[in-house]
Amino acid sequence: MVCKSQYRQNILPFQLVNLMELLQFHAAEFCRISGILSQALTYIRCNHELNPETWGEIGYSLRDLKLECEKLELRSALAHINRVLEYINRGTELAVLERYFTEIQTRVVDDLSDRWFLHLPPPSVEFYRPTKPLFTAAVEAKFPQMSEDISEAAKCIALRRSTAAVFHLMRIMELGVQKFGDRLGVMLVQEKNWQIILDQVNAAIRKLDAKQPATKAYAEAASHLYNVKVAWRNEVMHPKQTYTDEEASAIFGNVRTFVGDLVGLI
Repeated sequence: MVCKSQYRQNILPFQLVNLMELLQFHAAEFCRISGILSQALTYIRCNHELNPETWGEIGYSLRDLKLECEKLELRSALAHINRVLEYINRGTELAVLERYFTEIQTRVVDDLSDRWFLHLPPPSVEFYRPTKPLFTAAVEAKFPQMSEDISEAAKCIALRRSTAAVFHLMRIMELGVQKFGDRLGVMLVQEKNWQIILDQVNAAIRKLDAKQPATKAYAEAASHLYNVKVAWRNEVMHPKQTYTDEEASAIFGNVRTFVGDLVGLI
């Protein structure tokens, strides 16, 4: 799930959190708020009179409740708690006090209902918050300038923003194709589209000794580059208007393979 509100400094806006993390950071506050409210309402309803000591205990409970609501940034509940604290300091009737606590309870529910989380199925979590490099550690070390787009492409796939994922993958491929062209002596790669670079790369490979291991490696990389080109379905290597989840995943895999091959060639 993705946290839409910042509850604590421990959890940042839009950071992925699982259920255990949510419970670790927030379950204690939820339970304490519920317990304080339930205990106070039960006490008020079961007693016809409250002595000064009991009034003080209710005041302490309210201040504890205020602290817990502050941790969760429950603004509406906090505003009403502050008003109730003022009323208690002036003294008020039990029936009125019961209504105050009931209103706090309602506001806590309303404030919590305004917090939204985005659920991700388990297969998507590894794309959104990977436990290992999305391509390889070698790719990250060799091409650090690709890291941001690799990360963003994977997040877009996790969130099913397939066309956005492809645009990030295109930025990765643009850099990779240029480096591949440079390695094989293609001139002015920054000024040429991918199809022209691919044609010139293939021409350069055909001139190499086919028996050499490097030639085979170049040919394999060129083949994977061709697979990306086919997945893009555009001869001049510009993406089409929209992409499905399956297409984006296929392109992600092909780009990962090509860039992985490229690491050993550059």
